[in-house]
Amino acid sequence: MPNPIEDYLDLLAQKDDQAFAFVYEQTKRGVYSVIASLIPDRQTIEDLMQDTYIKMLKNLNLYQRGRNFPAWLLEIAKNLAYDHLRQNRMVTPADPQTESYLFDRQSPRTESTDYTMEELTRGLDSEEKQIVLLRVVAETKFKTIAETVGKPLGTVLWIYNRALAKMKKSLGKE
Repeated sequence: MPNPIEDYLDLLAQKDDQAFAFVYEQTKRGVYSVIASLIPDRQTIEDLMQDTYIKMLKNLNLYQRGRNFPAWLLEIAKNLAYDHLRQNRMVTPADPQTESYLFDRQSPRTESTDYTMEELTRGLDSEEKQIVLLRVVAETKFKTIAETVGKPLGTVLWIYNRALAKMKKSLGKE
């Protein structure tokens, strides 16, 4: 299935505002989720999101057409977040128990349950949180998640299912 973002890349390269708005709307939740899974500070997340889109515009000529643009952009976001962590020697990923703003889209309660996203992800490690956030919050396809986290598709699916099982168990619903 063709990616609609590909149709906007030429306009984006010409600094077209409408093309940027379209690409931003299509990718912002994924970019936010990747960064928020690694960075605990909301202001830093917003700064890194801005840096991600600036870097994307500067390096648009390096993107190979026909590849997976969202995965390419998420890779930029992830690398910028890791660079920030290295530069600031921060090693603690975001804690959804204390950073409820990470889940504004579904707070205070999800539509299908009586639990907040913070309660659901409480027992997950950072990798599991990242995959769950990308899938549930950003609605990212598993193939794109696999490319973003640098793992085979089967491994991502296994981690996602393991995370779901942990979430069920932590809520006492096995």
